[in-house]
Amino acid sequence: MHGPTHLMMSWFVAEASGIDSPRDRRIVAWSGLMPDVEVVAYAAAIVYYRLDQNLAYENIWAVVHRHYTHGLAFVLLTGIAACWLADRKTVQRAGPARVALLAMLVSAIHNFCDVVGGGSTWPIYPLWPISEFPWTVSWSWTLAEWPNTVILFGLLGGTLLYARLACRSPLECFGARADAWLVRVMQQGSDRPAGTAAAATRGNALRRLVIWGVVVLVVIAVLAPLGFWPFG
Repeated sequence: MHGPTHLMMSWFVAEASGIDSPRDRRIVAWSGLMPDVEVVAYAAAIVYYRLDQNLAYENIWAVVHRHYTHGLAFVLLTGIAACWLADRKTVQRAGPARVALLAMLVSAIHNFCDVVGGGSTWPIYPLWPISEFPWTVSWSWTLAEWPNTVILFGLLGGTLLYARLACRSPLECFGARADAWLVRVMQQGSDRPAGTAAAATRGNALRRLVIWGVVVLVVIAVLAPLGFWPFG
């Protein structure tokens, strides 16, 4: 599945689990994206092969993607890192241990989602480095197919709605100020003095348009390199 999907889904897992600390929610959310850290190798390969994406894909990406970081060993490593980074000032029960368990859970969910939503020709290797056993299912769909797009849009819509109703959102992963901005935008226009109602409405509409524009651009940026175009 797409990177933003993994990040938003993991944040909602942390939120649903009652994690009180913003720092711990961010740790769990980013843990759900960490199996895709291998993209750094692909970016480095593009530079190494002088921007030749085909060589970078054949020699690096096709070898490392969903191999070394999509398995139980990396799930355990994610839990250890999350436990070490967890907020120890919170009075939340279980504290770092709870964060570590959730981090391992969302990392495992990432792997499962990639099996289901990544196509049957691109397996993961859950037992690496002990075994090169590949795991895939014949009924999975590819990354560019509509189920992944629906899930991505559903989570983006859920993010905006949750920001309005709960005063926080997965944008918290990028910092408190970014999250506060989104919450402020989504909640504007409800309690305004009469004299500023028209101006507030126009400003609110513009900000909402900006948000939806960013959403569309993010989706295009994710899907375009895959050769997916809904009107083609």
